[in-house]
Amino acid sequence: MGRIINGYYNVITWKKRSMEKHFPKHILQLQTNNDDDYLLFLKFENSSFIPNIDCLKESLEILLSENDRTFIILTPQKNPPKHTASEDECVYSFCCSLAFFNQTFNSSGKIRITSTDLLFTLLERITQGSSHFNKILVKQLPFSIKHIIPNADVDVVIPHRGENLYLRNVLHYLSYIKGTVGFVGIDQEIDKGIETILSHRPEISVYNFSPNPVGPYVIRNTLIDQGKSALIFFQDSDDLPCADRFQLLSEYMNRSGSALCGSHELRMDYYTKTVQAVRYPLDVTAALKYGPWHPLLHPASAIERKIFYECNKLSEERKFGNDTKFLLYSYFIINSISNINEFLYIRKRHPNSLTTSPATMIGSEIRRDLLRKWNTDFVLIKSNKLKLEDSSLCYQNASFPFDFWKL
Repeated sequence: MGRIINGYYNVITWKKRSMEKHFPKHILQLQTNNDDDYLLFLKFENSSFIPNIDCLKESLEILLSENDRTFIILTPQKNPPKHTASEDECVYSFCCSLAFFNQTFNSSGKIRITSTDLLFTLLERITQGSSHFNKILVKQLPFSIKHIIPNADVDVVIPHRGENLYLRNVLHYLSYIKGTVGFVGIDQEIDKGIETILSHRPEISVYNFSPNPVGPYVIRNTLIDQGKSALIFFQDSDDLPCADRFQLLSEYMNRSGSALCGSHELRMDYYTKTVQAVRYPLDVTAALKYGPWHPLLHPASAIERKIFYECNKLSEERKFGNDTKFLLYSYFIINSISNINEFLYIRKRHPNSLTTSPATMIGSEIRRDLLRKWNTDFVLIKSNKLKLEDSSLCYQNASFPFDFWKL
């Protein structure tokens, strides 16, 4: 087994169905005189963590034999937090087809193999559809191969406002995932770029809204009204689903009885050029019982259709923050809210989003005021000092008229 050196990659290549392994010492050796099939890069913040390479190689080859255009990201197992989101380790390790890696690497310019932003750089190109990869998986080590029965069709609701590239990318990766019924709400004027994107995705139901912007909550509610599937998946247009997201989350919800369920996130941070593991509590209900913190990422979650309406839908009176309000309200309606112990969602932290723009960013004055009001009412309701229907957590409709139509 090759030695994993702290601060450097351990590079392993091998041929399909071969026990022999090679350990190139330099990135150039991957591009010349190497006709192996697979590439594994390993680097961990905890230098004492050394996986069983032979077992790992065997499991990875099974996944890649099913689809050699899969890009697999790897990080060690770690206990999820109990009460709120935990920003954990930076992630560097991955496995993929060596040929497709070389093609993606060559198009990314020269990168030193010891660079800490190598995974970020590759993942940025992959998530932009600028590579031969069409599926992304994130696995915690060690992992076992799970054979899950394909899920029934699920609705995926995607509000979009911003760069056309984001919409193109999420629809590109969604098109390779079976069992999804896509609904997109465009919260801006339709230009030629959007028309071109949509012309390549005729299977997606697309709606335009006016006057724009109406905000993501008006769009999510409206799109959900158009669907029929028993399970509704949320998805932001600037993020990406992992290839197994809908299958694993559907199976878990059906098996566990959890009516609202999310997952961990893999965060691509465009400010620091890093990829980071962000874990969430598995028992969201217990976490909220402890306190109104941040135990679930809304766009990474799914909910049963009938339960969504029992929770009175998402409030529409503002364009940000109402997913938190919905979660706090749902605590009093839903028996079981959970997160699955898997990384199923790739979230991008980038400039000009609602969570990073100065006026509405996380930690902004207006968000602090809203959280203070909602959290106060949440505690009062739990202590039977305030009725849910009299609280600030209740649904509020849009304060302005709007129209929408199918494209």
